[in-house]
Amino acid sequence: MNSVRRSYFLHVVCLLGAFALQFAHAATPAKRLLLDNDGNSTFSTLSPDFKRDIDEVVASCPPNITTYLLCPGAGRYYYPTQVGETDPRCTQLALEHAQGRDPFGYFLQRLKAAGKETFITIRTNDVHEPTAANEWNLPRVRREHPDVIVDPAAVARGDLDWRNWCLDYSRPEVRKFMLAIIAELLEKYEFDGVQLDWMRFPRHLSGTRDEVWAKRDHITGFVADVRALCLVKKRQLIVRVPTSVAGCRELGLDVVTWTQRGLVDAISTSHFLNTDFFQPLAEMRTALGQKAVPIYGGFDLEHGAQRHSPESLRAAVSGLYDSGADGINIFNFPCWIEKIGAVPYDWLLGLESPAMAARKPLLYSVPTVRFRRAYELPGLLPAKLPAGATATFPLPLPVAAMPVARARILVTGVPHAVKDLAVKLNGQPLEWLPLQKSPELFVEFYGPGDLPGRRPAPEASRTYRFDPALLRAGANVLEITNASTTAAEVLTVNLGIW
Repeated sequence: MNSVRRSYFLHVVCLLGAFALQFAHAATPAKRLLLDNDGNSTFSTLSPDFKRDIDEVVASCPPNITTYLLCPGAGRYYYPTQVGETDPRCTQLALEHAQGRDPFGYFLQRLKAAGKETFITIRTNDVHEPTAANEWNLPRVRREHPDVIVDPAAVARGDLDWRNWCLDYSRPEVRKFMLAIIAELLEKYEFDGVQLDWMRFPRHLSGTRDEVWAKRDHITGFVADVRALCLVKKRQLIVRVPTSVAGCRELGLDVVTWTQRGLVDAISTSHFLNTDFFQPLAEMRTALGQKAVPIYGGFDLEHGAQRHSPESLRAAVSGLYDSGADGINIFNFPCWIEKIGAVPYDWLLGLESPAMAARKPLLYSVPTVRFRRAYELPGLLPAKLPAGATATFPLPLPVAAMPVARARILVTGVPHAVKDLAVKLNGQPLEWLPLQKSPELFVEFYGPGDLPGRRPAPEASRTYRFDPALLRAGANVLEITNASTTAAEVLTVNLGIW
């Protein structure tokens, strides 16, 4: 069978597969699909007709979203609190509070009326702009006790890493303040559960790695106290943590003990500001033992320096289902596209089904080191390639993504002037298409405030064509050899399949 006939045959197979997916979707129970909204895009932009504002947000939420996670704020809050303080940037919100009205409470009511399971998500350590002059994100406990942060020495020497200002949960003042916030929310509002988000931002105990783990009981005790508050009100408790047990250990998050003691109803695994298309969920499930709880695979707003597109969203979700996720936690989707007129919620349709999530086209990428710390899975790119060196990268694919009718690999960072770059997939050489210089395989969104260099240079973007029959479900290996006489650097690797 020649390549044209093979391509046509595979195209027909994929079309038939798409019809089969529709039937499978109808016959398969939907997975729990959680949508996390940080609230800022709504509460900081309220008009005098706040009910209309909120009604529009609720009405736009797709029907397949089973669970809506609404954030009440971080250092400062969006609800009328007696424990904390209101976010000073939200001027209309403050006016509503002064008149005895509560837009946050109204948001929760409308979500329940729309049939959504509704959670309040608590960011245990949000440290956006900790030195801002207007102190918009300064928690009251840090104003009253400036030394309750995890690394005051780093702050004193001028280290501007925001995570140095994270609250230290080994301090009783911190635990008391955060428990009071949660107790206030539980008392004021009707909702289905609480999520403790330990990934925003992921640093909660002071000291070295060993010292952090030695202090883990402070966080376990805090989780137990939150559990007790939730049980009184018959509310569920979910925790958002790193993607591996080893990563949780780095932060002093003893998820095994939490599960064995019955402190949590579910675990959501996620990267911080990045995406792992595949996660070691089977390993985590084994570590949890006999009292395992549902694990919801999650991700953040980007993969490397790339914002998610519909193709990469589906790829991430299909990879998480292939990893064994019981459901999907979509972090901050309204936030990452909040600067455009209409949030593209249609991108989320079908993600509640493993079969529909894997519908093509799909875009996968090799993990980059961007934002990765010791609590994350390792990043592989950028990778320096000395003259004559070879680098290998995994390109796993879920079973549901097969078969493939057409495929491309995009390698960025190596200028077209470097002719002697050999790329192989599963041992077979790939064809470079030098006239195709697009820095993306699918349309990607770039905002006006994006970081410089987010978009690769066209003259250093190399597209490779190959027979899609080379791809297989599970492990695939990409080899890149620099056969030139000068060093090169690979910045990103994308795999697109149709």
